[in-house]
Amino acid sequence: MEDWLEQIEAEAAVRLRLPAGHTVAQELGRFRTFLRRQSQRLRMWHRRGGGGREVCQARAHLFDVLLRQLWEAALQKRLGDGPPVAPEITLIALGGYGRGELNPFSDLDIMLLHNGAVAKGGTPSEQLQELLDGVLYPLWDLGLKVAHAVRTLEEAIEAANSDMQSKTSLLESRWIIGDLALFDRFQRALQRKAIRGKERAYIAARLEDQAARRARYGNSPCMQEPNLKSGCGGLRDYQNLLWMARVKFGVRSLGELEATGRLTAGERKALEQAYDFLLRVRTELHYQLGRAGDVLTKNLQPAVALALGYGDRSPSRRIERFMRDLYSHTRNIHLITRTLEEQWALAPSPAARLRRLRPRWLRGESQETVVDGFVFEDGQVRATSEWVFQQQPRRLMRVFLHAQQRGCRLHPDLIRLVRQHLRYVNRPFLHDPHVSETFLTILDQRGTVGATLRAMHEVGLLGKYIPEFGRLTCMVQHEFYHQYTADEHTLVCIEELDRVWHASAAPHRAYAPLLQQLERPWLLYLALLLHDTGRHGGEESHAVQSALLAGRVARRLGLDRPTTQALQRLVEQHLLMATVSQRRDLDDPAVIRRFATQVGDLPTLQRLTLLTFVDARATSGDLWNGFKDALLRTLYEKTVPLLTGDTQFRLAAQKQREVLLDQVRPLRPAFLHEDEIAAHFQGLPARYFEIRTAPEIVEDLELVHRFLRLQIGPEERALEPVVGWRNDVDRGCAVVKVCTWDRERLFSLITGAFSAAGLNILAARIFTRADDIALDTFHVTDARTGGLPDREQCRQFQEILSRLLRGEEVELRTLIARHRRLRPLYQGYEGEPIPTQVRFDNETSDAYTLVEIETEDRVGLLYDITHLLAEAELNIASAVICTERGAAIDTFSVTDRHGQKWADTAAQQRLARRLRKLLDGGAG
Repeated sequence: MEDWLEQIEAEAAVRLRLPAGHTVAQELGRFRTFLRRQSQRLRMWHRRGGGGREVCQARAHLFDVLLRQLWEAALQKRLGDGPPVAPEITLIALGGYGRGELNPFSDLDIMLLHNGAVAKGGTPSEQLQELLDGVLYPLWDLGLKVAHAVRTLEEAIEAANSDMQSKTSLLESRWIIGDLALFDRFQRALQRKAIRGKERAYIAARLEDQAARRARYGNSPCMQEPNLKSGCGGLRDYQNLLWMARVKFGVRSLGELEATGRLTAGERKALEQAYDFLLRVRTELHYQLGRAGDVLTKNLQPAVALALGYGDRSPSRRIERFMRDLYSHTRNIHLITRTLEEQWALAPSPAARLRRLRPRWLRGESQETVVDGFVFEDGQVRATSEWVFQQQPRRLMRVFLHAQQRGCRLHPDLIRLVRQHLRYVNRPFLHDPHVSETFLTILDQRGTVGATLRAMHEVGLLGKYIPEFGRLTCMVQHEFYHQYTADEHTLVCIEELDRVWHASAAPHRAYAPLLQQLERPWLLYLALLLHDTGRHGGEESHAVQSALLAGRVARRLGLDRPTTQALQRLVEQHLLMATVSQRRDLDDPAVIRRFATQVGDLPTLQRLTLLTFVDARATSGDLWNGFKDALLRTLYEKTVPLLTGDTQFRLAAQKQREVLLDQVRPLRPAFLHEDEIAAHFQGLPARYFEIRTAPEIVEDLELVHRFLRLQIGPEERALEPVVGWRNDVDRGCAVVKVCTWDRERLFSLITGAFSAAGLNILAARIFTRADDIALDTFHVTDARTGGLPDREQCRQFQEILSRLLRGEEVELRTLIARHRRLRPLYQGYEGEPIPTQVRFDNETSDAYTLVEIETEDRVGLLYDITHLLAEAELNIASAVICTERGAAIDTFSVTDRHGQKWADTAAQQRLARRLRKLLDGGAG
């Protein structure tokens, strides 16, 4: 490059030297020839593989040479043969030209800075006007686009302080020719009067502008038709990083930033390579368009790829390789710059640092929470040491569960730490059942899965842990209606499903009940994660290929055979419902029956309906409309009766139970007799067998066996419960199973005992066998820390529950009141209070009335609710308890005291009023 720069200087000195007495206007042809010749040489240099940055810098240098020649000619014309008196005027490059980077049709942004000498009347002095005309007119005559300003030093500083964009443009100012001392004064004044003391305001404005720009261009670095300049991960993201670094730390390059320790060598290299690639692509885009442009449209992608050396004969293969490289670079820029922007914006001021040195009790701040090697404070997660993952590699997965459960984000330092330890995601890690359990728990947290998986993907963990998904990273989808790459489409699908959970408006709201009723939501989230993994395979249907890969993932995650089959069926049929609803006659009973046969059962239908909706919404914002929505819902509504009332499908459910029985028998311990197993399988409802695996059923059988042994023991212990307690580190909670005789207010007493021991209930499933043995499962955490309960809490719970079930007097409300002030760490949505909603449903179930309650979670909540249900003389047959981000979403299946549906509307309204009063106003 240096040889070319020297050569252009030498050629300019010869070819652009004006003959004595001649003006630029008279010799404009030689300037035009010089510019055309050098521009062609730049084009050839680019086409031969010249780096994006070096070619752009060479073009900026070319215009530097041209402007200096014009300046000297204008100055010579003004002075004639007189002595060379240098005026106090200087020519400065701004913006992209100031950076020294110009694409073929980029604007020239220049400023004439002068000492303030103006003629009477306020117009520029004659000398200034002649210099201005001598530079600008020839540039316009040469067909160049020029943005110019004429300012004094004071006016330039005033412009810098007027708005953030002007300040940024002046930050990039570069001296071209003229009074160098004046330029130096300007640089010092800019730093003193426009930068110093205003760093925070500038960075805040830059971040606000950055967020607005990213939202305007799709909020994704993997759009089908990316904007190379302003899109996420585009040139602006890189430039914005340097602008903020310049203002905050006084550095001018990534190299200087690395030297300060604020950027790693790997990050610097990735950013520089990505920026160079984008500049090269933008240069070629300008050549293809014959004008300035930033959007790489689909029709231009083949030509741009070919010109940049992607020579595959297949246009689709050529585009795929080129765009994957482009997306990889834009993604690197987006992820690295966003992490650094957040880190720098959050860096405390010196005053804030001094405050942090004061004791916490003096600052009036609460203690930070430390769980599993991580600190949770101010909505962020930090590591207690840099060895946290070396000590326990499983924490690489658990940290995302901890963050998800508490509604926190990973601190930028922790993000870097995770990336640095991805080497631990090896074969043992991929097959570790503890890691698998944590991952599936993440997928089970409806409403927060998308953000968590995106965070995992952005640090590189998700693609390494599920390599089948990782191969979709930055993969182009050739269908015209897809607006994202394959990995981005998948993540948007999952985020759309989260929106269904939080839905308050159409069209998502119509699908919310399906997601609320769904058992094992993680299965649907996993199907969404894997539904397009077959796209990187061969010519076979990608749905079929994806199903095969889903089976491989299921085996690695340790899923049992029925669950694996359910997962594969969802993935393989993920296009079925869209096809049938939009291309078949839904008034034809044969169409509905054939579809029902393919689906097989109601849970699969519910999952497919949700999957179809979010898949279409995530493909393109224009793909879904009211007509398609109505067709999908019609198909669902016509299929439900077949799956719930038809003999064929009842037999299918019975067959599933028989398969589970065959799996349980080889796993049973020797002390379990066949009649105990038979009683268990005959005495529980179908829903139990839909959500229990064979090992879990064996665990329940052992618990029931222990309880029955108490009934024939020598001591009077028939009323005591048998409690199974397991701290599940991988899921971040304790799993507690209670087996006892069913009785009035049993559920209320159990939940009261948990609350009295200071435990927060995240989820609950209750079942009662035909022989009146209750088998209830709870997921609980320490209400204070959100972490695992300690041994003392376990002891307290069992002692209190045993006393309650023996009929002893226990001051439950007094014990619970000690913990009322504790707010669970599972914070509410956006910090807003959650209004209580109470609904009664007599349509869904043939035997029960469903009482659905949504309210803000707190310690003792379930006890309060179930206490009121007991006072209303309602029997709780089953309950689905779910806590999501501070919201308790609980459904109780109840009957009246005669075992019938509860149809008393007036009584329902009275109960609803009491519940709202109690839950919105605190414990009664």
